[in-house]
Amino acid sequence: MSKFKKDTGIFIPLANAAKLTKNYRVDQLERKKHKDPVMSQFFGIDKLNELLSQEGAIGLRIYYGLDVDGDGKVDKHFVLTATDADGEDILPAQTRSVEKKASANTGTLITDGFCPFDCPKVANPLNSDIE
Repeated sequence: MSKFKKDTGIFIPLANAAKLTKNYRVDQLERKKHKDPVMSQFFGIDKLNELLSQEGAIGLRIYYGLDVDGDGKVDKHFVLTATDADGEDILPAQTRSVEKKASANTGTLITDGFCPFDCPKVANPLNSDIE
């Protein structure tokens, strides 16, 4: 029986989530000395529903990514993909391996959520040291 299930994950109290996000902020700001680390990104419900409505999808996987486009800045991104019951990423059929001529807009992978500067504007326990 597969360990990949539709109900994988646990709900946690805000205090636990706040501790996790604070640990990350401290690591990025103090230990790694990043000036403006990406703490989160926002993705709209329509895109998430489209991703999860793919045949066989039972969840999603979030990859960390870096965009190094020659502008002198390394931009952090998340890449979201639907995942099936075997824990396999659901990728565009023609791109199970990376192909130079693959369609640029297949609708099955998501990136370019926005933040950190656009969200949230109100400090809360997940994005600041308030309790």
